[in-house]
Amino acid sequence: MNTKMYRLREFANPASRWSLIVDASAGLSLGALPGLQDFSAAVGPLLSSLDGLVASPGQAHKLVGRTRQDTALLIRADWTNALRGPDFAPGQGDFVLPSETTSYIPLLEPQDALDLGASALVLHFLLGYEEHIEAQCLRTTVQLAIAGSQVGMPLLVDVQPTGPRVALRDKAIELGVSYAMEGGADGVAVPWPGRALFETIRTMAAERPLWIKPGALQDSRGELAGALEPGAVGLWFSADLFAQPDPVAALQNFAPQNFAVREEEV
Repeated sequence: MNTKMYRLREFANPASRWSLIVDASAGLSLGALPGLQDFSAAVGPLLSSLDGLVASPGQAHKLVGRTRQDTALLIRADWTNALRGPDFAPGQGDFVLPSETTSYIPLLEPQDALDLGASALVLHFLLGYEEHIEAQCLRTTVQLAIAGSQVGMPLLVDVQPTGPRVALRDKAIELGVSYAMEGGADGVAVPWPGRALFETIRTMAAERPLWIKPGALQDSRGELAGALEPGAVGLWFSADLFAQPDPVAALQNFAPQNFAVREEEV
């Protein structure tokens, strides 16, 4: 097994196919998020329950107590303002005019992630925006996949079919997975596209892991149950998890024993 596959199995073990990842990196673009104002205190109780935690490079420096028995660290490798809504305000009482143009900026290289102790890089793939944005996402995917192979660092692509030009969301998801696979991604996170299209996407991805990003926390159980049989590896939660009254209890709802399947069967 090469170094990249070893790191990938730290948070996506094909033997169990039950991987729970939380993306806490949205504050990089959106500012302080509910429940994450004190990053270390918020994520600390979850470290032993998660398989992977997506953090920005700055957040990663705050995880000083993390051990090898805790969750794998996944580093956000880019910055974008595309995910800011028209009501975006970074602080209480602040008002910020909506961005006139979409920006997408790569932040670091695989070697930088190695220095931070990461097990993978995570990259947005934005769909439905100007052509040069999608082209830059594809170019960055290819560049980081090549560089990551040289140092043993996996690359995960986070498909975001959120642009104003998206007419058929499910087809945009399929296109994003296609771009990610062609670009050399080692795994992909996608919104749930429905059973039929997910089976098509699963075929496209071959043996590479796929995570489902639930639209809302209350939808997660149904989406996970529907995605496991056709081959999803698990769930990819947003930072909304930390806005729950008890994030630890919310996460425990997704333990394998709470589903009508045995872990060795999923």
